[in-house]
Amino acid sequence: MYIKRQITPILIYFFTWRLLLLSLLTGLFAVFLYSFLEWKWVAIPWLPVSLIGTAVAFYVGFKNNQAYDRGWEARIIWGGITNLSRAFASSARAFVTNEYAKEQVSEQEIKEEVKILIYRHLAWLYALKHAMWKRTEWEHQKNVNTWYRNYFEQKFAYGSFNDELSSFLSKEEHQWIQTKINAPTQLLDKQSRHLAQLKRMGLIDDYRHMELQKFITDMYAEQGKSERIKNTPLPRQYATSSTIFIIIFTLLLPFGMIGEFNKLGEGMIWLLVPLNLIVSWIFALMEYVGDYSENPFEGLINDVPILTIIRNIEIDLKDMLGEENLPEKIKPVHDVLL
Repeated sequence: MYIKRQITPILIYFFTWRLLLLSLLTGLFAVFLYSFLEWKWVAIPWLPVSLIGTAVAFYVGFKNNQAYDRGWEARIIWGGITNLSRAFASSARAFVTNEYAKEQVSEQEIKEEVKILIYRHLAWLYALKHAMWKRTEWEHQKNVNTWYRNYFEQKFAYGSFNDELSSFLSKEEHQWIQTKINAPTQLLDKQSRHLAQLKRMGLIDDYRHMELQKFITDMYAEQGKSERIKNTPLPRQYATSSTIFIIIFTLLLPFGMIGEFNKLGEGMIWLLVPLNLIVSWIFALMEYVGDYSENPFEGLINDVPILTIIRNIEIDLKDMLGEENLPEKIKPVHDVLL
């Protein structure tokens, strides 16, 4: 997530330089054909070009709306996960007691049971993070995107699946979870079985068991929503068509404008090049805003900062347990939070 108020010109250039170069070349090419080779027939009437531009603007606007909705929904989901995490940890600390126990256990044993529940929940969060950051075929896979991800993963000390989960699970559970295909789902199932065991021990009654289990059910729901966005791309027919339409419009634009600039007088035709560049840049930026916003979990600067969200949850939950050596909050790197 980019947190600076204004995106820097360097980033804007990074997103749009390819279509800017195409626009510059087509503008110069149109002037060369029209003025130097005197191929007057290359001038296209402005009306059809303007109609194409209007249609492209509507189409790109529709795509950008869908991309924004995906990103905002993803942020809402992880906001819900934050609230569920705090409520689950608080309820576990309050509900697991000797009040209904058949055989009394020590306060230290109760605290240990609560800690296991909370730490396993933290393991679930980190496992879900790794599931969300796995690359898919439709996400950006260019060399510059790969370099970018690798750079920020090092800056944010992005840990491996095994290293991060080993901090929250017992040795046996850590070995067990490595054998599972969908680690987050299996960790939630483990939580359910642990709650059932606490109920059999009498450390929670039926009502408290149902309330704690409801948190697990809600976590399944939020995980499913997050997986739906991750594993379902913006329909490729919309994404691909938008790019094709932008390229077609960029190619036709200077040939539609050249006749209008020629009417202004001798030498004014060269104004075509910068103005064509500006109009094309606006459309290019519209396209790339949507293109880089449609996948909110691919580890780029426009994504939901799930690592930062999880770290904040970890701090809150460990603070509830009374631990002293709390991890530090994630700090932005180059105005970016992951």
